[in-house]
Amino acid sequence: MSARRLLAITLLAASVSPHLSASTEGHTSSGLEMHHYSITVRVRPLVLFWITKSDVGDAIVTREQAPDGSTYSLLIGSDPERAPMHINRWGYVREETHGGWSRVVGLMTQSDEQSVEEAQASVRGQASGRHPFKAIDATTDGQQAISRVLTYPAPRDYTLHDLDAVLDAALRDSSNARSRVVTIPTGTRAGFLAALAEAMHAPPATPIPYVYDGRLYDLTTTRHTTKGSTAAAEFLIVSRQDGEHTRFSMDYATRGALAGVPLKVSYQPRWWMQIELTLADGEAQ
Repeated sequence: MSARRLLAITLLAASVSPHLSASTEGHTSSGLEMHHYSITVRVRPLVLFWITKSDVGDAIVTREQAPDGSTYSLLIGSDPERAPMHINRWGYVREETHGGWSRVVGLMTQSDEQSVEEAQASVRGQASGRHPFKAIDATTDGQQAISRVLTYPAPRDYTLHDLDAVLDAALRDSSNARSRVVTIPTGTRAGFLAALAEAMHAPPATPIPYVYDGRLYDLTTTRHTTKGSTAAAEFLIVSRQDGEHTRFSMDYATRGALAGVPLKVSYQPRWWMQIELTLADGEAQ
């Protein structure tokens, strides 16, 4: 799974710790921090102009720090009731680290459309009963990363509200699991979210290595400016396997109660699509 696909999951899909709702943004009594985001999508059916659609879905970011580790998760996905063509695209990724051990669990709807026409055809496929999901369950021990990827042919078109049921079923069915084992260099982070959290504090041009699905990537801040308590940065992901480049930009708070929290994220996964997340705490659907 490529870096571009992973970022599309993170910015198009949905991932949040199960059993939590978007109605409790900020800090909870347990120390878990949760933030809600609105999603705007721009689609370019022709080369000459963009069509903008706001409030097409929701995203929830959580983070929790502990003395021996941390947990990050992201829930981001379209709402078929609000999205154009009733598109249902979502995913889940949760990264948990304790000492030298880490686990990454993820789930996503399968979507590899390269054009608006292909996206429309995919939606028609959903209506005809094709609802494939892909799940990943990976662990690292500081020396080795082991990942399992499974395809789950869901019986219906589940939405992000069905996360618990879909994830449980997908991970339970291992009949078509594909496994990958890779030796990781010292200092490799266990996932993209952990690497991104560190990149916010690292000097620009400092590559931060991380592993995902048995492949190694480097995340680097390529541009960074600060104004008051907000930073604006551009990031580059490079796959060590094939050199694939993936770029995105992000504004985030540098101090105060929201220090380290993304305020706005922009990403263009396809030439015909742009996605923007904007912090909207207190405006959860």
